[in-house]
Amino acid sequence: MGYVRTAGMSTAARRSRRRAALVITAVLVALLVALLVAMAYVRGWVGSEDEGSDDATTATATQAPGPDPADVVVNIFNATDRAGLAGRASEGVGALDFTVDGVGNSSEAIEGAGRIVHGPAGLEGAELLAEALPQDVELVQDEREDETLDLVLGNAWEDLPTPEGDGEGDG
Repeated sequence: MGYVRTAGMSTAARRSRRRAALVITAVLVALLVALLVAMAYVRGWVGSEDEGSDDATTATATQAPGPDPADVVVNIFNATDRAGLAGRASEGVGALDFTVDGVGNSSEAIEGAGRIVHGPAGLEGAELLAEALPQDVELVQDEREDETLDLVLGNAWEDLPTPEGDGEGDG
């Protein structure tokens, strides 16, 4: 019966019915596309560039915590008149997992506990060593191109605990 009824409609009524069907179909398709875009945004498939760059900056910051102590090469110099100070300090610095390359004496006069001399490439390693030491030391930059550090011990330097010395001397 619907066929007969449609066939008996005027041309204007049929066009109006088709237009209504097309409009409803277009609205439903638009809603479906909006739903899919919303789902993609929630799942992270689609996002604004600003949010992505913040995530990338955060990810970069967390991925690069700094050098590993074992990768930091330190030369230790005694700038005092106390014999064996650099040798004892090398044991303590080695116990902190830093790589000690050389031990020697220095003719510099160092006030305070000591000084860490580094080049531009060794700044992160110098900061890591300074944080690991229980005493305040001065960071001094020079023109060296490699990442090696020089720890120059001053008159106020106190020996670091070593694994062999941790349990001794207390009783």
